[in-house]
Amino acid sequence: MQLKTYGLVMPYFDLKFSTTDNELANFAKALALPVRIAIVRIIMTNGNSVGKESLYSIPFNHETITKHLAELRRLGIIKAHGLRNSLKYSLDEQLFQQMADGFAMLFDSMRTFEPDLQSC
Repeated sequence: MQLKTYGLVMPYFDLKFSTTDNELANFAKALALPVRIAIVRIIMTNGNSVGKESLYSIPFNHETITKHLAELRRLGIIKAHGLRNSLKYSLDEQLFQQMADGFAMLFDSMRTFEPDLQSC
């Protein structure tokens, strides 16, 4: 089977993805929903510590918010602290920094392949 990418034909069975590539892809997939971005943004803008009630300000029903919080926790993107009725959520700052660095390296390496538009 052949996989065609940007005009290049590559044997599908020869594709090997690094651990970093898989981690970046999984992180991107985990945040690929607007409701999850909203959850992350609210946590970030509130000093990296927010209660569930604050997250209910997102215009989705409570069940949806709760479901996405649980999935983000399962994936290790956010952490919960405190007792059951007074949980506070925070981002895993180390994971976010690691992913930000990984995406920065990816985007920086992509810039070397951009055509020089000034010379056109």
